[in-house]
Amino acid sequence: MEAAAIEIEQLFEQAIEISEFDVVLTLINYKGVSSQNLNSNLLEFFDAIPFYTKLYRELEGKEKARMGLQLYSTFFENSDFYNMIGSLCRITLGYKGSSYLFWKTRKYERLLGIGEKQDFLMELLADSDKENIIDFYESNHHKEIRNTFFHSAYSIEGSEYVMHDSDPITIEGVQRASFDLETFFYPKVESVIAVFEAFKTSYWNLWNSYQSDREVIGYFPVRSKVTIMGSDQGLKGFRIKDSVSLFGKLHDSGIWYDEKYKFWCGHNIRMNMARIEDIEIDDQLKRYENKDDIVKNDMDFFNLIDKIVEKQDPRNIRRATILLLKYGDVRVAKMKAEENHYKKKSFPKMILPYYRLALEIGSHVFRDVQEFKKTIAGLEAQV
Repeated sequence: MEAAAIEIEQLFEQAIEISEFDVVLTLINYKGVSSQNLNSNLLEFFDAIPFYTKLYRELEGKEKARMGLQLYSTFFENSDFYNMIGSLCRITLGYKGSSYLFWKTRKYERLLGIGEKQDFLMELLADSDKENIIDFYESNHHKEIRNTFFHSAYSIEGSEYVMHDSDPITIEGVQRASFDLETFFYPKVESVIAVFEAFKTSYWNLWNSYQSDREVIGYFPVRSKVTIMGSDQGLKGFRIKDSVSLFGKLHDSGIWYDEKYKFWCGHNIRMNMARIEDIEIDDQLKRYENKDDIVKNDMDFFNLIDKIVEKQDPRNIRRATILLLKYGDVRVAKMKAEENHYKKKSFPKMILPYYRLALEIGSHVFRDVQEFKKTIAGLEAQV
């Protein structure tokens, strides 16, 4: 089995050990009242990929290639897959998952693209020590292949796939505008199938493990006794008994499946998007405050800073400024320790975005602003 597929299975197991209730929330993936199938795009994903895989195995020649490209591109496009893997990573790290984890960016004015979701996910995977899943993405995902296929900007002749109107991809250190399907692409499709099957199997095994009710401790948002609702069809939701007082009476709250009307529904809960954003920002700040460094990708971090700047909460502006200085200082220390002259010269470009933004959003944090401006000027002179 693919090493990444094994880590997918481990991720489910590790998350359950940390907080079973939060994993159940992730499985339900509730966004509002809806049927089982329409609550997310995950069930269509689970149906479509095996269908494409079946055809991929049966077909030959160009038909096999096209179906392999459909399978490959569809896998890397699924948004709830990224949300769930990211949420499970966060749970293993002691934070909350979210149905909106990789939803919008900056001022919440647009949906994230797949490339951005992948970039954001990499740092969470690194924090969770899931290096094989990182390697799976870095070795197998080429946005140029996905884009040329979905935009019909390709040609196939024999076993060669040619990309049109696209940047090249790097194969063994060489930039190429074409590649061999048999030796280069089909092994990647097999890796995708293995990871997909591990995720789908782990998801349904856990879902179907809830054959009867089970009581756990969870935070929703306060510490409570939670009944996870099970059935012969698996997970049916969760209920917190007598948790809400309405008109002088206590009522249960939670999210469960209504058998009569055949939909998922929240009961006596309030979903406020502004509050969800505040909770997620605080969770992300805590995560970065507990991290020594950003090791794989800083796009998620800078996106977090953008959201904080937009909201203009003075406490979070201060926390964000301190983090910018922290990670800038880490890179300064690395620059000073670097003995290779050429590598040393590359560090000022990495440091400046952190220091410039810290000065821009949080000048009130500095004891000596003028001295810090001199530090920035000194780095700029080395670029």
